[in-house]
Amino acid sequence: MKPVFALTICLGLLEGADAIAVPGFVSPKVGYSTPLSHGEKKAPPASPAVESGSDADSSPRVFGAYTPKSKLVDLPPVRRSDETGDGSDDDVVDDDSQDDSGDDTTDTPEDSPDSDDTEVVYPEPMMAPTYVRTGALPVDKPQAGPKTKSSKKVDTKTKSKSGSKSSDDTVHTAKHGGDDDSESGSSGKKKQKGKDKNKGSDDNPGKHSGDDDASKSRTKIEDSTSTSASTSTSTSASSTTTLSTSVTSRPTSGRHSGDDDDKKSRTKTEDSPRSGSPKPTSTPDDSSKGSGKGKGKGKDSSGKHTGDDDATKSSSKKGSDDSKSKSAKPASKKSSDSPRHPRDITSTHQSGTTFDPNSAKGGGKNGPGYYKPFDPPKLNSGYIQAVPPKASQKTSKSSTKVKPKPQLNTRVSGPLSSLRKREHLLSLRAAAPLESVTIDRAKWKVTCDSVHEGNECQNAIDGKEDTFWHTQWEGSEPAPPHMITVDMRKVYNVNGISMLPRQDGSQNGYIAQHQIFLSKDNKNWGFPVAYGTWYADYTTKYANFDTQPARYVRVVAITEANGNTWTSIAELNVFQGDDYMPPQPSSLGAWGPTVNFPVIPVAGTVDPKTGKVLVWSSWARDTMDGGPGGLTLTSMWDPATGLVSEREVTETNHDMFCPGISLDGNGQLVVTGGNNAERTSLFDPVKQAWIPGPDMNVARGYQASATTSTGKVFTIGGSWSGGEYFKNGEVYDPKKKTWTLLNKADVQMMLTDDAQGLFRSDNHAWLFGWKKGTVFQAGPSKAMNWYYTDGKDGNVKTAGQRKSDRGVAPDAMCGNAIMFDAVKGKILTNGGTPNYQDADATADAHIITINNPGNKAAVSYASEGLFHARVFHSSVVLPNGNVFITGGQQYAIPFADTTPVLEPEMYLPDEDRFVLMKPNNIVRTYHSIALLLPDGRVFNGGGGLCGGCDTNHFDAQLYTPPYLYNSKGKLAARPKIASVSASTVKVGGTVTVQTSGSVVQASLVRYGSATHTVNSDQRRIPLTLSDAGKNTYSFQVPSDPGVALPGYWMLFVMDKDGVPSVASTIKVTG
Repeated sequence: MKPVFALTICLGLLEGADAIAVPGFVSPKVGYSTPLSHGEKKAPPASPAVESGSDADSSPRVFGAYTPKSKLVDLPPVRRSDETGDGSDDDVVDDDSQDDSGDDTTDTPEDSPDSDDTEVVYPEPMMAPTYVRTGALPVDKPQAGPKTKSSKKVDTKTKSKSGSKSSDDTVHTAKHGGDDDSESGSSGKKKQKGKDKNKGSDDNPGKHSGDDDASKSRTKIEDSTSTSASTSTSTSASSTTTLSTSVTSRPTSGRHSGDDDDKKSRTKTEDSPRSGSPKPTSTPDDSSKGSGKGKGKGKDSSGKHTGDDDATKSSSKKGSDDSKSKSAKPASKKSSDSPRHPRDITSTHQSGTTFDPNSAKGGGKNGPGYYKPFDPPKLNSGYIQAVPPKASQKTSKSSTKVKPKPQLNTRVSGPLSSLRKREHLLSLRAAAPLESVTIDRAKWKVTCDSVHEGNECQNAIDGKEDTFWHTQWEGSEPAPPHMITVDMRKVYNVNGISMLPRQDGSQNGYIAQHQIFLSKDNKNWGFPVAYGTWYADYTTKYANFDTQPARYVRVVAITEANGNTWTSIAELNVFQGDDYMPPQPSSLGAWGPTVNFPVIPVAGTVDPKTGKVLVWSSWARDTMDGGPGGLTLTSMWDPATGLVSEREVTETNHDMFCPGISLDGNGQLVVTGGNNAERTSLFDPVKQAWIPGPDMNVARGYQASATTSTGKVFTIGGSWSGGEYFKNGEVYDPKKKTWTLLNKADVQMMLTDDAQGLFRSDNHAWLFGWKKGTVFQAGPSKAMNWYYTDGKDGNVKTAGQRKSDRGVAPDAMCGNAIMFDAVKGKILTNGGTPNYQDADATADAHIITINNPGNKAAVSYASEGLFHARVFHSSVVLPNGNVFITGGQQYAIPFADTTPVLEPEMYLPDEDRFVLMKPNNIVRTYHSIALLLPDGRVFNGGGGLCGGCDTNHFDAQLYTPPYLYNSKGKLAARPKIASVSASTVKVGGTVTVQTSGSVVQASLVRYGSATHTVNSDQRRIPLTLSDAGKNTYSFQVPSDPGVALPGYWMLFVMDKDGVPSVASTIKVTG
């Protein structure tokens, strides 16, 4: 299969998660969780005096169970649905005539809970948090979307003409760059009894001001010239609307300038409640009420946003950044020769501290992350930067098809099948669903569980950003969770929602923890398709998920950002995907649910003590540039409860963007360098605490690191930050807490021939700790080496080149390398590009076999190579030894989602072949990560971190491999580990494990850590089991600590069908 067909296949294979089961995570040693009881009784009908549109059966449960009528069905072996892009489903769509037979404002939903229809759902056995509220909930009367509120609640005399809006439901694309403080952003006063004033909009009715970060300085992605193309075409909310394609020119578009930090010209735009926002219980300067929304006018009576999320409204960028801003006066555009990187500015951190981004601390020429400009490399011959028409959606052939044998080359494919760029729908701060349009809301009906007079449910779909739904806040204040449900009147293929918070400057009702449910009948809601925590600011929030058919969409607000009881939404939109395919989890696996984070998960690890996933971005949620240094924003996801928390780490005085990451011999996370290039931060999994470590001898950024057989951590390279020079290796001793520079561990041996020179050529080394304290460097350069970490100065010795029978492979920067069999010293390498950026990815894949240190490594070509050329992707080794490969793009452009590879593949070592897996519909390219979870699923998230761009992915998806399903597509019964003889074992020691039934395989997989395509911690050890009694087995840990590295490992057992257990954690010591 040629790579040119990659995205054609992806688009033809999008399938939904509504018809499959996705297993949930449980803590190690607990076993596999089961669905909740379905015994809840239906609540009695609500009193006529209380508006009601919900009952117990129709109310979704947080990670709850399906209804008793639900049944599981066999999945047909179909590769693609015959459904068209309009999202219709003849089997379940209710005819409009039926829905319109009654009044639009009936007190009950269209589908009665007493219906005899039996919905087919598949359970997701996830643990239910204790905060779920069940039973009948009072709801607002459903109201049709296009209807407007009665004018008697609004003093129309005070409404600005610029703030008026049409009553239709057309959604206007945000004009990013409008200044909320500008005169055009003011609409005067709008008084409403008992609630906050609704602030005005700009001169374009119905349009968001666009300046989502409140600093007014960032107008678009500035880390890459690839975003210089205009992509802000207006889009109608009609379901027949299609996205227009913006073709970019070769000399100026689609090319990353290489200036990842934009020379620190971007001001901080972080949105934190600490940055001068008014008190959560009132609008700015509200003196009339201490809770609820209040009536206070505030000092800013002109309708301007006063949340002051970054307090830098006066720090707008000069030069071309102002010219790029699409404010109310388009005539202000300047010539393209305006300077792009002015430096005479100040920036404000989310805490409100003002700093100079040109200073060493703030990231100036001598500061972390700075690098000088470079001349972009010459383009490949014949390359034309353009966005081609939409790829055809032809049915793909079997994923196990044998590929024709390709010849080794450095240009497997160019951007021949790149998808159309998403339009900037509603916000530029985060990525909207891919290849989708907002669904027309004209016929929608909406209900909610609580409403304050004047802030009805309908306001959330009325197309007016200055109105909003708000739960009751006077008198009775019902506790969350709060729900809002929309009936779209027919079934669509849905792949995401967007939620715009209230736009009047108040944070009251901002949604934090949330869940998104889908249903076809308003009765069977299943499990959340997306959940998590949104960050607290006024920009549009997204929940993107695997495409699936639905008629009803429900947003459940679990907590408010400031801890209050309210919920508010200004605008709620649902996105329609352009394809849907019935699931085939037994052969392709399944995607979902989506976990939403308040930060972009650019780096991460799985905590071996709790099973939680720790992720972080940089000093800001959405950018790594121009920071003050000394802090990192992190987030923690608990798979057992679904809770997503956030934290600001200042204890280590370290901006941990672009670091080296390793889990040392004690299981402690060692994070080195990055934006604060000399720093070391330690995360203690036992104490759950961040601890400052000793500074490195060499300041580094974009370096890699690896744990050695002695439990130490070796690192090398890293000229992205801390200066450009030959950065030889050094080693960290966790016992002595010291760094030792190894002058003879010469970095020059591993440099690539990158067009940007040393700045890129020593980045992201593929490092593997091995026997006798050595580290094997497998790439990304074609040269392989042995690094010796013992002794005073260390040493280096060549291990040959990555050469197979097809010749010497080129450099493969930002490719992947995974040790899938540590006993045999087997490493799979795949993908990458000769240059860090502006280069075609390769589909080459190799098997590297290492044995004794100092010997030349054996190299062979893996199968026939990848199905799809990839760069900026991720690879994860599974308990059975297979390697899951996901994400990436065909042409390397950092911070761009162009030429994405949406179809994962699996490498089967026993058969030496690649097979295609379930396509994904969320792009994962630059700054994305993937990790193996203790329950056998894969966590895949992140991408972007480019400030005010539309490629920021504040989420992760969970991929469930085929081994967790039986042949009928149902969740397979899993073996359970009942007990383990020891939680800590020395290398060479014997462990006895008792299981719930017969097992035939077992493996140890080391806990991983990942960033920038590097995960040197993960490796797998296949185990040999010996009978030790009924359902009792013993195995021996390899005796060499270079194979069984010290630290924490996941122990999996597998039955005769290859179904793995949930892992138990074992600590291996040297």
